[in-house]
Amino acid sequence: MQSKNVRLCAPVIAFTAATLYALAPDAQAKVAAESVSAAANCQGICVLGVRAATQPGFDRFVVDLGDGLIPAWSESIQTEPLTCCGDETNEHVIPVTGKSYLKIRLSPASSFDFNTQTLLYSSPRHSTFNFKSLKGQGLTGTADPEAREFSIGLALGDHSSYRIHKLAGPNRLVIDINH
Repeated sequence: MQSKNVRLCAPVIAFTAATLYALAPDAQAKVAAESVSAAANCQGICVLGVRAATQPGFDRFVVDLGDGLIPAWSESIQTEPLTCCGDETNEHVIPVTGKSYLKIRLSPASSFDFNTQTLLYSSPRHSTFNFKSLKGQGLTGTADPEAREFSIGLALGDHSSYRIHKLAGPNRLVIDINH
């Protein structure tokens, strides 16, 4: 009788372990976000990093955020390459190319803890992707306690539309770009 119970429990244990493994990255992001944003002063919500993936029918770009109210965002599309850091006379072109560019600004938000003078953003300043619609990303602004905003740009290939929405637990802004 005991070996029968073991055989019945094994699938349940395997399913539970697979579920926990699949949830681990979000759980880890939540723990990291809670521990960072509890003491950090980002002049709004803390921007911890970004990540991207491709799915059937769309590419997904995620901005991972710390605890607090998810900030308002604005977006704009442009055909000029993304630039960063400074006024119009000393900006440099971010080395990501696309057919168009989606710029997103979150406010109030920052990737910098102004109390400890520490950068909390753990992702690269720019990255390229070989996805169908999302070709790259790059930071388009710097940490400024007066501006209290975080700016990032996405290099887009062919796409029909995009959708931006927020998710909580852990906090994040999600951009889906349709193929």
